[in-house]
Amino acid sequence: MRSVSCTASLQETNFMAKPKGLYVLLGALLTVVGAAAYVAYRTRSVPTPRRRWWRFHRPGARRLRGNACERMQGIYSIEKGTEIFGDTAVVKCSYTIEHRRKNFHLSFFCQKNGTYFVCEAKVRRGAVLLYGYWRKASSNGTGLVHLVMSKTAGATALLQGGTTQTMLLQGRFGNDNKRPHQPLLLRYKHALPPNDSFEIIGHRGAARNVDFLPVSENSLAMMKMAARLGATGVEIDVRMTKDGVPVIFHDSFLSVHTVKDKIYGGLIHNYTLRELKRMRLRKGGVMPTLDECLHTLLHKTPLQTVWLDIKKECNLEIVQQLQERYLQRATALGRKFFIYIGIPDNDVLKCFVQLKGYEEIPSLVEMNPEVVMNVNANVWAPQYTGGFQPENVAVMHSAGKKAFVWSLDSQFLIDLYMSEGGFDGLVTNAPSVAAHWYYVLASRFGFSGNETKAIAVQG
Repeated sequence: MRSVSCTASLQETNFMAKPKGLYVLLGALLTVVGAAAYVAYRTRSVPTPRRRWWRFHRPGARRLRGNACERMQGIYSIEKGTEIFGDTAVVKCSYTIEHRRKNFHLSFFCQKNGTYFVCEAKVRRGAVLLYGYWRKASSNGTGLVHLVMSKTAGATALLQGGTTQTMLLQGRFGNDNKRPHQPLLLRYKHALPPNDSFEIIGHRGAARNVDFLPVSENSLAMMKMAARLGATGVEIDVRMTKDGVPVIFHDSFLSVHTVKDKIYGGLIHNYTLRELKRMRLRKGGVMPTLDECLHTLLHKTPLQTVWLDIKKECNLEIVQQLQERYLQRATALGRKFFIYIGIPDNDVLKCFVQLKGYEEIPSLVEMNPEVVMNVNANVWAPQYTGGFQPENVAVMHSAGKKAFVWSLDSQFLIDLYMSEGGFDGLVTNAPSVAAHWYYVLASRFGFSGNETKAIAVQG
């Protein structure tokens, strides 16, 4: 009787064990599927709306000249459209160069929800027409924007090179690719305060794959877009291929998050450049070389600062040769252009100090301030989690060095570090937010960005 009872007990145990193991397997499978679905959602491309506006695209409309574009820069009040864009917009002119032609854009960095819009500008029958799209930083909201500055609303004065104090932009915005129908009205308030020193540095070229933009992080397309998003410079990630070519890529491996048609594709340094060039990045384009990136940044954008975030397997001699070559080209062009070799840890530090004349090589150190002084780096760049560190920032400034902080994305932290931190620049995935608050705070309190101010920050 005892033997029968024992057998029955074992059968019951096996019966219970099978469902439990099945539940564990199903749970793991659901976790993997859920993670893959989240990655697919967060890294999907949100296309830029392209619906044509007949008035803007009609024959006879000519592009707005660069000097007029620059005179439209300023701080504007938003009188209609405040529910999406807030009460104020900072307007900046930027450009990219394609086929030796300089194409100008007007970017509007708005007060609410990190929203911004980017427009092309044309002149037709004496009126200035702006056609573009709006987006939210780190969100999937987007839509079309149509704006008009009539002759009597400032266009005549603008086009004649005169005063622009009465500029009024009136039009509509919409959702996705639908025809715009919601009213939008902006009125010029005053000019932008000068910014000769504060750097807004776009992380991974301006934003990450998870930030819903239509182009890939660390791609040439992203770098061309960076100034339109509010950046004055970029941080890009340098890795080495199997055949010794420095390329720009953040992760050490290929995955569904970064490239198409691969769940996991192995380590970057196990591939040759030719093999990597055959792959498509997650949101289009191919993995660029460091050479291609520096050429694009110098010759096709107005960006002035490049932070090379060096990964462990890099050959710094090749990187430094490219740095020197492009700095010489910038000097010949009369361009203000800085390229810093980043030193994030002891491994890269050991490689850096082996370079001939390393103390004269433009560099940036993320480690403690003593390392900055030991290698004579140009920039100290701590993480924001270390706090303001005003004594260390003051030491850097007294030694003629700069201090950047990374990475800040929320409005609250950007406001706080910009107004009270005393830093010379910040790294962000939301340059549109940083651009808005830098110019608003600078115009309100009269600081240049690297001065410590006791300013109450609004939540």
